[in-house]
Amino acid sequence: MSYLLSVLLVALTALTWLVVVTLAPDAERVAEPLREVAALLTTLSAARIAELILGRLIEGRGNHKATDLVRVMSSIVIYLAALVAFFYFGLGFNITGLLATSAIVTIVIGLALQTTLGNLFAGMSIELERPVHVGDYLRRSPIEGQVEALKWRSIFLRAGNGALVVMPNNTLATNAAEIVPQGAVISHTVPFHVPAFYPPMMVEQLILDALGTGTVHVGILKDPAPRALMLATEPESGAIRYGARFYTTRPGDLTTISSAVLTRLWYVLGRSGIAMTSIQEDDATVHLHVPGAFRFMSPPVPPALVAAGRILRFGPGEAIPADVPGILTHGLLQEDVLDEEFDLDQALAALNTPADGSSLRGRIGASAQAEIAKQATPFLGPLATVLVANYAALTEDPFVVYHAVALRISAEKDRAKFLSSAPPLSVRRLGPGELVGFAGILGLEAPGARRRIVPTEATLVAFTREDLAELLATPETGEALLRLLATSRAVGTLPPANLRARLERLVG
Repeated sequence: MSYLLSVLLVALTALTWLVVVTLAPDAERVAEPLREVAALLTTLSAARIAELILGRLIEGRGNHKATDLVRVMSSIVIYLAALVAFFYFGLGFNITGLLATSAIVTIVIGLALQTTLGNLFAGMSIELERPVHVGDYLRRSPIEGQVEALKWRSIFLRAGNGALVVMPNNTLATNAAEIVPQGAVISHTVPFHVPAFYPPMMVEQLILDALGTGTVHVGILKDPAPRALMLATEPESGAIRYGARFYTTRPGDLTTISSAVLTRLWYVLGRSGIAMTSIQEDDATVHLHVPGAFRFMSPPVPPALVAAGRILRFGPGEAIPADVPGILTHGLLQEDVLDEEFDLDQALAALNTPADGSSLRGRIGASAQAEIAKQATPFLGPLATVLVANYAALTEDPFVVYHAVALRISAEKDRAKFLSSAPPLSVRRLGPGELVGFAGILGLEAPGARRRIVPTEATLVAFTREDLAELLATPETGEALLRLLATSRAVGTLPPANLRARLERLVG
């Protein structure tokens, strides 16, 4: 549209000059005003062509479009110059006095608006150089946030707490700042201390295991892979400072990601008896494996079994190793339900049963509900949120909720697209007193056939083969172990004699 108007303006200018040239000599009275009109149109046409050329040059710099600031300011300069040229050449107006007067006025205005004009021209320089764009992350201590808008006087940032921060353009133009382009990969190192008597290679391997197993935080990239670093020695405190380095495209989430990394490290290092502290060994490890008071679900676990095992603590998002048998003492686990153990039709039919008080105990968390509703909204609209909330009150299994919601989606193609976001298997919750891992080590299911994920926190009394051998060697503890295993849904199907035989083959 703008190009069409430019063509029409040029054509009108040419037509006006044609009329001026072809006028009869006796039309002097009309010719003079027409010449002035033609001169004005010529000036406007030249200004318009200059504006288009300059606009193309500006747009041609880089892959990002210029904001309105440079285009508007360049257009103002071009048309002011065209106006001055028209007065001087078209009308023969003496502009010397006008320029002198306007220069004085400009000086006065410039002094009065020094700060504002400084921000204005700083904004123009930012736009021309383009060091920052909308969507980038900008950090200039103590201000940081994601760039939401570039204005003629200031930059608008969205801080991590959700507040809108206004940074004057002049601040960025005259001071150093850190700019992370949108989508750029950055590294961040989380430091922590470990007593110096632990071998560095052992600690660094545990760091890599912690960051490479399971999902620590969705913001951590798998490629480039996380790294483990020894940062410094601190002889005065008897510690070594290590660093867990990860890569991310979310500079605004560094605090949250660092918290998740430190949480995971605490659990992983703690299971190896390593404290994240600089104090000596006798003081550092005394509290690492104190089990505390266990409140088991029925049936109660004999204290002798608890005393024979080793306390292992797991943090959010970790998976319990498949080859570690044990008893859950605190927290919860989410365990995959194998296909042969699960009847989807029966689970869906149970959702039509009125809920009693106990069913509400297994409600799905708000974040999980929000994610399912988000996936379903394109197909069901606002109804998705209501459906998900109703189903989540009746089951603790996201797999069942996904399939229940999918029944409300009529188009088969849309239903398949929605279910592509569902978990691959049904899950059930395991609470305190539940056994884990015994079916795998006894050969009752394939090794690693199911995952056991920790939603928030879990404490396990784990047993090695030597521990199990000692328990079986004592009649009292051996019988207690067999009675406990008989209550397990995966192991309890074996007759007691067969169960003992398998255990003895395992430990023998």
